[in-house]
Amino acid sequence: MGAPGDTFLSDYAVEARLGELRQRRMLLRELRDDVALAAARLTAGDLTGSWRSPAQQGYDAQRGDLAGDLRRAVGLIEEALVAVVTSIDEIRAARNAAAASIPASVSVPAPVSVLSR
Repeated sequence: MGAPGDTFLSDYAVEARLGELRQRRMLLRELRDDVALAAARLTAGDLTGSWRSPAQQGYDAQRGDLAGDLRRAVGLIEEALVAVVTSIDEIRAARNAAAASIPASVSVPAPVSVLSR
């Protein structure tokens, strides 16, 4: 992909890429929230003190392990989210830098009207 602002096609490609990244950011946020909620539900139901049998204690231990796995997954999703947001910021910065390098106004001589002669 060329520098942003080179051609209509590259501008379109940049906007398409930004759209994809924004979609990915939205999906990652939803996934992170869902996984965090699932982890919270598992830890909120901690019944360690009231469960006596070995089977109940084993089940509770597995729930705790699963909650830990989910919390680690939330961390990994957060890392992916940071990478996506960084990519969006980099593309925006490159696009803005390219737009800033284009002269704001180009002086073009005014056309001479036939009627003004």
